[in-house]
Amino acid sequence: MKIIYSYDEKLLDLNETANDDDIEFNINSLGMDIKQQVYKIREIFNENKVLTDILVYAHTNQRYQIIVRKDFYNDFIIELFRQQLVTEVKWA
Repeated sequence: MKIIYSYDEKLLDLNETANDDDIEFNINSLGMDIKQQVYKIREIFNENKVLTDILVYAHTNQRYQIIVRKDFYNDFIIELFRQQLVTEVKWA
C-alpha cells in the first residue's frame, strides 16, 4: 500500500526525492518556527537502534534536509503527522 499525505502549502514547502535506498525530504517553513517539531522527530528516531534510519540537516532560514531510509518512510510520514507538519495521512 502507498501512503499519501497532504500539508498546508501556505505554511510549508515540502519536497521529496527518491534516491537509491533513501528518500530525501527538503522542508522549508514559510512562516512558523518548526525547529522543535523537526528536532522531536529526530529524537524519536534516535531512540531506536538503527543509526541510519533518518539523517537530519538543519540549514539557515528554517530549511531542513532529512534523508529517510525507504524502510522507515511510513514511520517518518506518520511522525510528520504527529508533529502537525502534515495535515492528512491516508493509505491508497
